[in-house]
Amino acid sequence: MPAFKKGDEIEIPCAVEQGAFPTEVLVSFNTVEGPVSGFVRKEFVSRVDQGGKGYIRGIVREVSSDVITVLLKGSFFTTTGLASLPRDWANKHVQMARAA
Repeated sequence: MPAFKKGDEIEIPCAVEQGAFPTEVLVSFNTVEGPVSGFVRKEFVSRVDQGGKGYIRGIVREVSSDVITVLLKGSFFTTTGLASLPRDWANKHVQMARAA
């Protein structure tokens, strides 16, 4: 179980599709508030498999007993770049970012 703290760079599992431009992808994943989707630059997504699953990078902004708030870079439809992840889900699925 990761010990998340403010400033940690993490990788969040997401669905990945090709974006409108060659330098971007469309990502989507669930949060406390509901689904989040939007366009991000390809370099902010890693380990995309043939089935369209990958990881989007984010930076932990706040940690509570129930929620991890993460800052994401990109152009999202339903958020300004902040996503609240359920702590229990994050403990099982979110990973610390790998070195580039």
